[in-house]
Amino acid sequence: MTGRVGIKDVAELAGVSAGTVTKVLKGYPGVSEATKQKILAVVEQTGYIPNTVASALSSKKNRRIGLFIHINDRFQQIDEINMLYILGAYDEARKENLELLTIFSVSIEDLSCEDTLRYFHSIHMDTIIVVGLNKNDRKIHYLAEEGSIRIVLVDALLTGYDVSTVMIDHERGQYETADRICEPGDRVLYLRGKADGYVSDMRLSGMKKLADDKGLELHVENGGFSELEAYEIVKGCREEYDAIVCASDLMAIGAKRALPEGSLVKVSGFDGIRLMGYVAPDVITCRQDFYRIGREAVSAAERLREGGPGEHITLPYEVMRIRR
Repeated sequence: MTGRVGIKDVAELAGVSAGTVTKVLKGYPGVSEATKQKILAVVEQTGYIPNTVASALSSKKNRRIGLFIHINDRFQQIDEINMLYILGAYDEARKENLELLTIFSVSIEDLSCEDTLRYFHSIHMDTIIVVGLNKNDRKIHYLAEEGSIRIVLVDALLTGYDVSTVMIDHERGQYETADRICEPGDRVLYLRGKADGYVSDMRLSGMKKLADDKGLELHVENGGFSELEAYEIVKGCREEYDAIVCASDLMAIGAKRALPEGSLVKVSGFDGIRLMGYVAPDVITCRQDFYRIGREAVSAAERLREGGPGEHITLPYEVMRIRR
């Protein structure tokens, strides 16, 4: 093998993941003795030298973690949700005596996967919380596979020894919210979120399960979590449906605006943003506690820093109407 040997080269030669190599080199439990010896043999054979910066970052003396906000759409920002994530995370970080650095996705949008890893190492960041990850984001997926950075994901599903997830049960939440407005046999328009979103898939799965259980006539459209897109879709169909189930409150607001005054079409949303109380207080929604999610994400990050394994944390939600 020519050139500098990297952790992915070691993993490929040993027939394991980069995360498993990291676990062995850091002395983490959970790897069989046979696998451990195979990896160590490859390390010795190739002369692999672990990234000294990354190794230094693994010290418990480093009290810095990152809050990485993945902005999917710069032209329609849901400030309330992201601000609650940030407030919750900062309050918990202060309690745990951690330094929390907020990083927005635009900071790395022009970087390669390898340069993104170097960027996080250069700012002494070995643990990050990621908010708003989509399935097409190669950089965060690369970091999760590479293994030298611990990751807590909010509302996304990845697995790994150094990867934790924090979320509500989106599938069940969507099922229960839609169940409040849908009657057996109803014609239902479901406005899902972004096609590349993890939560979009989870919520759609809940809606499909309800459709099967109640015998609903279900039609699905991609609304992109956008008030404007929802408005345009609903404006074109209006009274063709008995109910319109939206995978976000913003889409529910757009749907309500598109319906004529006095319409009998039922509408539901998802998220529980305060704006609903002013614009559409009669709409049922699934309220998430974004502040608590931010706090729990920091707690999960601290457990990873202390050497704990990745975990899946499910938080409660409430199906309700948002009042002013």
